[in-house]
Order: sequence, then structure tokens, then C-alpha cells
Amino acid sequence: MTGHLERKHFTIIVGIIVVSAALLVTYLSWVFVNVIILSMLGAYVLRPLDLKLRQVTKIKNRRITAILTIVVVALVFSALFVNIIFILGSELAKVQPSVLETDVNSLIDYGIGLMGDYIPQSVQQNMKENLAGSASSAILSAISLLQRVVLGFISNIALFAMELAVVIFMVYYLLIDGENIVQTFIDVMPSNRVEIVKEFLCHLDSIYNSLFNVYLLVCVLTGIIGGIGLMLIGVPYPVMWGAIIAVLALLPIVGPGAFYVPASIYYFIVDEPIRGVILLIFGWLFLETIPGNIIRPRLMMQRGQIHPIITLLSFTAPLFVVGAMGIIVGPAAFGFMLALYRTYIGTEPGKPPDTGNEDGEVKLVEQEEPADVIEEEPDNVSIEKSAKQSVE
Repeated sequence: MTGHLERKHFTIIVGIIVVSAALLVTYLSWVFVNVIILSMLGAYVLRPLDLKLRQVTKIKNRRITAILTIVVVALVFSALFVNIIFILGSELAKVQPSVLETDVNSLIDYGIGLMGDYIPQSVQQNMKENLAGSASSAILSAISLLQRVVLGFISNIALFAMELAVVIFMVYYLLIDGENIVQTFIDVMPSNRVEIVKEFLCHLDSIYNSLFNVYLLVCVLTGIIGGIGLMLIGVPYPVMWGAIIAVLALLPIVGPGAFYVPASIYYFIVDEPIRGVILLIFGWLFLETIPGNIIRPRLMMQRGQIHPIITLLSFTAPLFVVGAMGIIVGPAAFGFMLALYRTYIGTEPGKPPDTGNEDGEVKLVEQEEPADVIEEEPDNVSIEKSAKQSVE
């Protein structure tokens, strides 16, 4: 009895120590929680590229392939970043408030000229003065805001560099030891729960592949298609705009339409309606319809299918709750719950829940008919039969 109480007290003390240590580690790491989440996402998204490099290069050393994976991605992003910074710098150097005011006044004159037959001359003059004053204030405010953003970025560049270094190192080690970490987690599970844990992880991998890998791949393809199309149409800086289109494609509610619709309107305003129409048709067909209705469904058919409502909620609702990190935390949380649900109902990993047959009818479980019961004959009947057999 005394030994049992001592073991119970020891278990309670150890539990308190473990929980306290876990809370302390969480508190100390909370400042870097965004970095940790971003690193885990980066490792998961880059894992297919890492495996592909192993197959192509025939390199068995995981450290080398992990370094190659990070270097390839870093070169691509660095090239895009330098291109965008160079373009923005060259364009901002040309920007002067007086020139902007002249352009805005010309645009105001053009708009009022379209309504010249419907608005009296005195009203037109008042509208022009009010709009010009508002435009000047808006330009000065925009320049001031841009200056604050640039100064804020420069002042925090050391923190950004440190966070980026942590992300790179964590992605590197997760690419190397990610499989071992998962296997260690499985090994500590009770033996009678190993299979269900493996099934859950298969569901989770299938769902995350659709929510993250497929989604990001489609966004990248949309950006590449957009850059090539804009170059053929004659839009300046197609590489920069292609990168912006890829980022806009990440947001389900916004989408690439936030670029090609205003761009088309701009070309209509500057008396290039043909280019505006071509850009509008190109954006609707190649940036919206084909990626959303053909490419993405075909890629998702290969892995775990996810209802569009879940995809929409997972990528949009968390943005209003946790900010920009919601685009990562949201799909991760929704995907986790969906994996739990599919594991609970016993869905085969990689396939959606089956709620009906091919005709769409709900399947009902047919109850097995009970086996025929052999009725025992009464004693008097069995005696009569035996007597007849003896007489014969």
C-alpha cells in the first residue's frame, strides 16, 4: 500500500514538472512562434523538391540535398526580390509630387470631359478644384506613408535577418530529420494505437498536400503564366507583375483579378482599348478559369479531395483573426480537424468520404439474415419414426 502511494506521488510530481517545463519552453519560444510555424511549413512544402533532387542527382546524403534545396529556392526568391526592388527604386526615383499632380489633374479633366454634356460648367469647375485638392492631399499622404514603411523596414532589418536565419536552419534540420521525428512520435505510441496513428498521419499528409503543396503549385503556375502572357501583351515589368499575380492567387477572395481588372481599366483610360480588352480576356481565361477549374481540380484528384468551402474558410477566415499568419495557421488547423474526422469514419487515405454509390444513392448496411434454426422434433415423433424403420 505504501509503495503504491509513493508511485502515485512520484507520478504526480513528475507530471507537474513536465507540464511546468513545457509551459516554460512555450513561453520562452512564443516570440518565435511565427518563425517556427513558417519553418515547419517551409520544410513540408520543400520536401517534394528535396526528394526529387535525391532522385535526379543520385545523392544519398540528406545534408547535401537539403542544402541544394534551400540554395535553389533562395536563388529564385533572391532574383525576384532584387528585380522588384530595382524596379521600385527606379520608378520611385522618377516620381515627383508635381508630376503626379499633373497626371492626376489630366485624369480628372478626362473624367469631367466625359460628363461635360450633363453637368453645368460652374459645377464642373467646383468638382475639378475639390478633386484636385483631395488628390494632392492623397499623394502627400501616400509619399509620407511609403517613407515610414521604408524606414520601419530598415530599422527592423536586423530582426528580419535573424528570423530568416532561424527559418533557414530549422528548414534544413527538418528536411534532414523530419522522417525520424515522425517515426519517433509513432514509436512512443501504445502498440494498440500505432495503426490508427499511422492512418491519421496518412490522412493528414494527403490533406496538407492538397491545401499547401497543390495550392502553392497552382499559384506559382498562375504567376508564371501571367508573367509570360504579360510579356507577350506588352505590359512592362512582366516578371514583377507575375510575382505579384502569384501572391494575389494565394488569396481566394482577392485572386489575380485584383491585378488584371485595374490594369485593363488603366489601358482603357490611356486610350489603348485593344490592349485592355486582350488583358481582360487573358486574365479571366488564363489566370482565373484554367487554374481554378482545370489545373487545381486535376492535381487535387490525385490526392485527398477537399470541399471548396473548407478551402475557402481555411484560407480566408483566419486572416481576420490572427492576421497574415492565418494563411498558414488556418489550413493547418482545418486540415488537422478534417484528418481526425476521416480517421474516425474510416475513410481510405487519399480518398474523400464515400456517402453513396455510383448513382448518388445513400448506401445502407444490409443486415444479415439469421441462419436457419433447426427445430428439434418432439420425442414422440422421433419414436414413431424409429419404430417404422425397425418394422421395415
